[in-house]
Amino acid sequence: MATLSSLPPELTREILEYLPIKSLLAFGSTSKGNHAFQSISFSKLHIGVLESRFSSTISLIEAGADLGLEHSIQKVLPQRMTPTKDMVIRQQNVTIQAVLMRYQLSLRILELALWELHEYTTIAIAQLRNLQHLSIKLDHPYTRAVDRSFWETSPGSTIWNNLFSRTGNTSDLGRLRSLNLERAGLTDYQLQRVLESNPRIINLRLQKCFNLTQEIFEFLARSSVGKGMQVLCFTKSGRDGIDNQILQYIGNLSSLRVLSLYRCLNINSDLVKTLNDNKWHISDLTLPHHVSDVLKNIEIDPEYA
Repeated sequence: MATLSSLPPELTREILEYLPIKSLLAFGSTSKGNHAFQSISFSKLHIGVLESRFSSTISLIEAGADLGLEHSIQKVLPQRMTPTKDMVIRQQNVTIQAVLMRYQLSLRILELALWELHEYTTIAIAQLRNLQHLSIKLDHPYTRAVDRSFWETSPGSTIWNNLFSRTGNTSDLGRLRSLNLERAGLTDYQLQRVLESNPRIINLRLQKCFNLTQEIFEFLARSSVGKGMQVLCFTKSGRDGIDNQILQYIGNLSSLRVLSLYRCLNINSDLVKTLNDNKWHISDLTLPHHVSDVLKNIEIDPEYA
């Protein structure tokens, strides 16, 4: 009778990757050998480290389609241990770094939900050499623990330099196919370097990345990574430099199948629709309209009021 130990290691790992996290951890606690298999079988992970059960639940609901409840770790920080914003952010980063360092060789899909990144967390991310999908969600406007204005800024920082190779710093990130950043403060140059280090990225989602300008669209229009881009979502950016001028560059992204400019309020929706109807022919298009522009046209049947 065949046993798990008699199977090829590659097949065993593939089987274990389907287990929910709780089951996988339980399996790893049964023996040293099984613990080793457990450590290399964490391929998908959503980590939410937030200040309340409500925030944690919303984070879990917003987890990407590639992840489910069985691949999620949610930690609610005790209020008595994190009375200030800075202490919350520090504890978030300490917790996430510990998990990433443990499973750095096996992770292929990673989603993080926290308030801000510290440098040592970006260093840990940069060492995930097999990572293919990275999502960093720093936008949690439903959180009541801090002022709402906190979620409308994305301060620039050198920490983003850790995600690409440069003099004196080697990043193992190079296999990304998908990148999702929310309220990330990286600049045009930093994002360009990340994309150049990961030329196979075909899915790029950027929300509230307020430091990005028209320059990133110019880069995509002339680069090979832009030519192969299939999904581009640039949303919730109301800065002056993000206006109709970027549309000339989007026209050069010949492989696009999904485009969202949701709530980029300086871009004319009618112009976007006209360009798509006549030139782009992108099958899945989200216009810059604010959600209130849609909601105000909804009529409610009085029978159901």
